[in-house]
Amino acid sequence: MIKKCGFTGESDLFKNAGEIISKALYIVSATLGAIALSVGSAYAGSFLFFTELENVAGFWPSFKFILLNPIATLIYGGIFLFFGGLGTYFDQNRQQLQNNELALANNELNKSVTGLREALNSTQEELQDQKSETNKLNKELVTIWLKSALKNLKLNSTERATIYYEFDDAFFLLARYSINPKYAKIHRQKFPLTQGVIGKAWQHGLHVEKDCPDSKNGQEYTGYLIKTYAYEEDKINSLTMKSCRYVALAIVDADVHIGVIVFESTEPEFLINNRDSKISEYCRNAQGQLSKFVRESLKLDREVTVKSDIKNKSVEDDILKTMGNKGI
Repeated sequence: MIKKCGFTGESDLFKNAGEIISKALYIVSATLGAIALSVGSAYAGSFLFFTELENVAGFWPSFKFILLNPIATLIYGGIFLFFGGLGTYFDQNRQQLQNNELALANNELNKSVTGLREALNSTQEELQDQKSETNKLNKELVTIWLKSALKNLKLNSTERATIYYEFDDAFFLLARYSINPKYAKIHRQKFPLTQGVIGKAWQHGLHVEKDCPDSKNGQEYTGYLIKTYAYEEDKINSLTMKSCRYVALAIVDADVHIGVIVFESTEPEFLINNRDSKISEYCRNAQGQLSKFVRESLKLDREVTVKSDIKNKSVEDDILKTMGNKGI
């Protein structure tokens, strides 16, 4: 309170009072001018100045007559009205200057907000590109691991290995490798959680398929897959690799199934000489590495990232909302 008083204080009391008095003076002046002109106009037409002046005797009565006669009232009214109009003009001009300054400031603010939005969008695009590139490198690393696994397990061009991870009640293909480039191609990315070999491995931890007929036995092969794994006939017919032998294991992280690794072959002899046991042991010994691959993919995969971003408030909206709350 003390800081607002005195010669060096911060109070705007007298400044504000002066502005109020100044505006009021212009308004009063314009009002008085209008009244004086109205009164003067009512009597000035029939008023004979010199004739009436002859009937006035003495200095003060003559002085009063000269100041307050209808003609003088018209003159005063014109002066007051001009003064009031001049004040109104200056006030409107000042308001126009303030409006121009506000418009200029608003344009600068809009440019700043636009620049900020563009910078944020550019940064988000760069981050997304970095995520995509990191995701690509991670998948390449997983593919290299699969290539090494197939080599160590001595698998050939009739076999392949694939890693899937679970997200949002579905399986997503992380990486696939086969010596045979035809079998290594990826045609689908998303798979049902409870269907097929991967669904059984996901539920039970391990699933080995040894009884499926050879795909050369067309109807028998198709019927078995439909009955055992709930496959649809058109999907079976569209399969590039019609496998009949599978070894699928759940990828576990802290006792939680987070993915599945599948080894498959088109040859019925694939699992002779306890190969399923060798594959299972190999994968169990690599559980730490496999679970790390899946965790990284959950963080980096584009679809997972998009779904996560929908749940989170964007940085841009948050900043613009904050600026809006400040009255910008």
